[in-house]
Amino acid sequence: MSKISKKYIKEVKAIFPVKGKKERLYLKNLARDVEMLCEEENITNKEELYEKYGKPFDVAAEYFSTVDTAYVFKKIKISKYIKVLVAVVIAIVIALSSMFAVFMWEQQQMLLRQEMVDVEEVIEVIEE
Repeated sequence: MSKISKKYIKEVKAIFPVKGKKERLYLKNLARDVEMLCEEENITNKEELYEKYGKPFDVAAEYFSTVDTAYVFKKIKISKYIKVLVAVVIAIVIALSSMFAVFMWEQQQMLLRQEMVDVEEVIEVIEE
């Protein structure tokens, strides 16, 4: 795949709010089509590609005009919930790690303050 087509596909991917199975399939086919166009037309820069195939925003808008809006809203809702769940999990992990670090620091400080006590046992043997 040429650098121009890779950059173009990357720009199109950035516009998509969600990337479900249908979107990934569309982007895969789009990448193949753009690569073939670049080879056939000997496209050497992005401006030529924009003229022949369209700007990335227009390509994404065309895709979303053909897709059911309920499907898009459902995917956006699901991705929102997933992002919130990941954020909560990360926050819990950070909180637990911080608590563990504080606990270990307190243990270390307690060990450093503890005096070394030397216990000496004397055993006396009583003879009768």
